[in-house]
Amino acid sequence: MSKALVAAFVVFSAFPVYAQEKSGPPPRQLRGRAVEGLIESKGEASIKQFIETHLAPSYRASFESEQALVKHLEEIRNACAGFGGVLVDPVGNDGLLIKFMMEGSESAVMMRIDTAPPNQIVALDLQAKGERPKGPEVAPITWENLSQRLEEEAARGFTGTVLVARAGKIVLHQGYGLANREKKIANGKETIFAIGSTPIDFTRGAILKLEEQGKLKTGDPITKFFDNVPADKQTMTIDHLMNRGSGLPDFHHVAGVDADPDLTWIDRDTAVKRILGASLLFPPGQGEAHSHSAWVLLAALVEIVSKQSYGDFVRQNFFVPAGMTRTGNHEDAEKFSDDQFAVGYEGQSVGQLNIPKYWGRTSWLVMGSGGMQSTPMDLYRWNQAIRSNQTLSPQAAKKYWLNGVFMGGDDRGFMCLYNQGPGDMFILCSNAHSGSGDRISAVGRRLVELVTER
Repeated sequence: MSKALVAAFVVFSAFPVYAQEKSGPPPRQLRGRAVEGLIESKGEASIKQFIETHLAPSYRASFESEQALVKHLEEIRNACAGFGGVLVDPVGNDGLLIKFMMEGSESAVMMRIDTAPPNQIVALDLQAKGERPKGPEVAPITWENLSQRLEEEAARGFTGTVLVARAGKIVLHQGYGLANREKKIANGKETIFAIGSTPIDFTRGAILKLEEQGKLKTGDPITKFFDNVPADKQTMTIDHLMNRGSGLPDFHHVAGVDADPDLTWIDRDTAVKRILGASLLFPPGQGEAHSHSAWVLLAALVEIVSKQSYGDFVRQNFFVPAGMTRTGNHEDAEKFSDDQFAVGYEGQSVGQLNIPKYWGRTSWLVMGSGGMQSTPMDLYRWNQAIRSNQTLSPQAAKKYWLNGVFMGGDDRGFMCLYNQGPGDMFILCSNAHSGSGDRISAVGRRLVELVTER
């Protein structure tokens, strides 16, 4: 699911808790995610594309003019912009109350869809902006009380594995709470977690490695690598895909066809066809919006250019040199026993045991933007190998680094929260994440404050 670059104090999940909608119709989920994409987008062109794709003609006709509708959607977007997390509550069989969480406040949008195909949006209204309900109180964490404070939070329900480095040296690496509640197995240093959309980092590294090898340039148009690119996407470049400027929608699952928007298997060719056939939110380079589909297209590009599978390329060029032995696609998890995994709680349970090992092979619904598992130590090794120029040249590494705090998570109870250093950094993986107001998020905010000295 979503990959977020968030400000230091706004450390919430950037993906909605759609697990609450276990029995709801898939179209409602699809339209809800489209609303998220609208809030993340910029420019009038993206609003007009949203209108064309997602709003029912009857709803559009209820406004005195198209410009009045555009203004209405702009007001919604402005009120929710800069959100750090999303919580979703189903309403009846046709509605969603979508809460966009900001630091100290929230803006809610009420969406209703037509229950008859094509299930377009028939109402979209901003609710009153109010103070965000307070989550659990978590006292400040300092370098002096770091270990003590995390133990205290574990006693109150904090669950996961944490790695913290100060001035480039690891000062804490510890598991807290239970990896498996039924078997009373504790989280430890080697416990394996699902890591949500954190693999976007791996895809960024893979593209820059191919550029370092002289096999592509990030300024290249995608027409250099893909056949039959539609006219509206022929100016799209690799840079557009990597830097939120592609105009592609966030996801490419098909409601009513894909039983699960992350886990249902589709192959690479199907994914590429869907992505290239999607309507753009805005012309390439003329707006900004996060897109998981863009990263899936980049993963396909890695395979086309390298003539290796995506998994083999990142393993050979990054995981093995960095010593990352517990990171890989879902199918790579089969070599580990069940007891080496954290079981996901507080979300939607999938498989005979809610661990990546039983989620099926990584689908091209998420390849390059999800579908992997790892540990905090392996993710630290990824970071350090790039910093030491072991896996990327200095020139490539310079293009790799971004500023901020990053979040990867899913609907199955897992969250991965981290920053990139270079001096002070932390990596938190949890298996009991229910949303932006939970203890995991509150502890994460305190860790952000610690390493950013805010």
